[in-house]
Amino acid sequence: MRLDKKTLEELSLFYFWVDMKDYYRRRAKEYDQMYYRNDPRWQKELREMAGTLKEMFQGRRVLEIACGTGYWTHFLSETAQSIVATDVVQEMLEIAKAKQHKCPISFCKEDAYNLSFRDGSFDGGVANFWFSHIPKDRINSFLEEFHRVLQIGSIVFMADNVYIPGIGGKLVTKEGDENTYKLRKAEDGSEDLVLKNYYSVDELMKIFCRYSRKFSRENVSHGSFFWLAVYHLK
Repeated sequence: MRLDKKTLEELSLFYFWVDMKDYYRRRAKEYDQMYYRNDPRWQKELREMAGTLKEMFQGRRVLEIACGTGYWTHFLSETAQSIVATDVVQEMLEIAKAKQHKCPISFCKEDAYNLSFRDGSFDGGVANFWFSHIPKDRINSFLEEFHRVLQIGSIVFMADNVYIPGIGGKLVTKEGDENTYKLRKAEDGSEDLVLKNYYSVDELMKIFCRYSRKFSRENVSHGSFFWLAVYHLK
């Protein structure tokens, strides 16, 4: 669905052009439902991602960006040495804190574009289901800040959604805007237009190859529902 300027102005009378923090603050209690979709293929891909995550970060000091309700933090904690799990929404962090974990974890409210940590503080970095919410003109600034607090040779793991028509709301484009959006309906009936970008393997290759010496197509997995990228920071 493509919206021209006039239509967008009309829609603004009915839809709250949401601040992402406010959106996730209101969605915190129902957010985990996305992981429990009743689809064996969906669940299989999630299990495979969790297995890769645990394998890659065994014994590492991990920074997790946009940890949300801690779904991935739990899996990380099974093998990581320690985790600093961050999110900009306190309501998400409170839910994450209440879950069980198997390694030392600190939960911190952080701005992903302006992290408070010192250079090279971690040797592993995770950012799951966050990349699609980054405006395209801020991707490099986010990655440079993320990488700043990681050591050379750190493992970086990112995963997000593959575009599937009919799942997660209607896809919306805005005239003159390179980003895409999803029109989503919450349990209380409210609707929000949320920034949600999708990427092909080639696009992901172009974005990440500059940050790893040996980045190739083998570093990107593009499944039916999710993509993931794993690389060592140069």
